[in-house]
Amino acid sequence: MRLRMKTGTTHWRAVLVAWAMVVAVAATGAAGGRSYAPAPLDTSPDGAQLFRTYCASCHGSRATGDGPAAVAMKKPPPDLTLIASRNHGVFPAERVRQIVQGKGPAAHGERTMPVWGDVFARKVAGPPSDALVDALVRYLDAVQQRAG
Repeated sequence: MRLRMKTGTTHWRAVLVAWAMVVAVAATGAAGGRSYAPAPLDTSPDGAQLFRTYCASCHGSRATGDGPAAVAMKKPPPDLTLIASRNHGVFPAERVRQIVQGKGPAAHGERTMPVWGDVFARKVAGPPSDALVDALVRYLDAVQQRAG
């Protein structure tokens, strides 16, 4: 059985399509013939959010080593707000980056901390893994207890 459309329905569809085209042309004409690119969105990763997602369960929401998973560990996670003070007031960003990425010497004497560089590298979408690690390192630098 073949369905037939009413002639009036087809007419209204054509009017609707024509009207949409007029609106689209008028909108581009209102822009003076120039096209404007939308303002770029800030797509830089949020280090604080990354910390809450990947680190806070062990290191705590304030990075002081008191996360809910810390009680189950043989060696408690370190207070990450004291990294700079343990290094004569200097935050060793490159060393922290290597620890997060799982490169260089193990941070805890043994590799009990997940290698987040590998986890970030396996993410299918989103910023590159280096950008995620950099954002996390910047966040850790920002939460340091500094003298004065």
